[in-house]
Amino acid sequence: MEKTVHKQFAPRVFQLGYVALETPDVMRARDHYAETIGMSETATGHDGESYLSIGYEHHNVVLRKAQHKAMGHLGFQLNPGTELRELVAELRAFGLGAQIKSDSQPGIRELVEVEPVPGTTLQLYTDIDAPAAGFKRTGVSPLRLGHVAVISPDGPKLKAFFMDFLGFWFTDTIAGISNFITCNREHHVVNLVSMPDQRVHHIAFQLKGNASHAMAGDLLAERGLPVKWGPTRHTAGHNIASYHYDPDQVLIELYTDMDVFIPELNMCEARPWHRHFPMAPREWKLTELAAWETEFAFSLAQA
Repeated sequence: MEKTVHKQFAPRVFQLGYVALETPDVMRARDHYAETIGMSETATGHDGESYLSIGYEHHNVVLRKAQHKAMGHLGFQLNPGTELRELVAELRAFGLGAQIKSDSQPGIRELVEVEPVPGTTLQLYTDIDAPAAGFKRTGVSPLRLGHVAVISPDGPKLKAFFMDFLGFWFTDTIAGISNFITCNREHHVVNLVSMPDQRVHHIAFQLKGNASHAMAGDLLAERGLPVKWGPTRHTAGHNIASYHYDPDQVLIELYTDMDVFIPELNMCEARPWHRHFPMAPREWKLTELAAWETEFAFSLAQA
């Protein structure tokens, strides 16, 4: 079991800003994120890309035309004052090629792009425009983009980059396969799944409150989108979560009640539903996905 002690919590980034997805049908995917999830399109690109915002930042989801569905890139916001040229030099010293891109997408004037493992591209930026698109009152209407789960055949190497270079902290693992890491006070911002595949496992949006799960489930049912798993409480993170597929079979998690991580104590704030005290990083079994021990026909572990 990993331990993160006697070490300052000082990640270089503080939040997941956006997820870019490649899709064979941008308009179909856009309809899901704009109408069902409840996001606003803030811009379109020269090749038909769609940039969608939950309500404040210029974009939190990017949809790009491609022959097949795939993960495009992940955007993380750097700590204010980060010098991008110095960051590129440090990345190259770390053994990675990196480049600064200017105006490569609307809303971000400069960013650093790096590929820590083949097939996983990260974009690191300090500033993103906030055109005040406003939060919608239609669709699921999430509060924010919370985390992303990435499947990679280079899971250990990718995890080492996030932790050793970006400064993420390890918070939990499921059977050593699914590893949860964070750069802020949420239990996890990234979930790295080591498997012989390269794709997004799921994208997670935080809902306003637990009652929102019922409203979201009704809305999804009206649109012919079955909830595949949940709502139930997880073990790792203890968030109440439900999952459904977008039109390209990318799994979408809607969650509330995520554990609050206290890096100074290397544990999560105690909650009445915790079965272990202190709730420090631990290993859960593959059979321990639902704290309520709810059984679902849909296998979340194999999704």
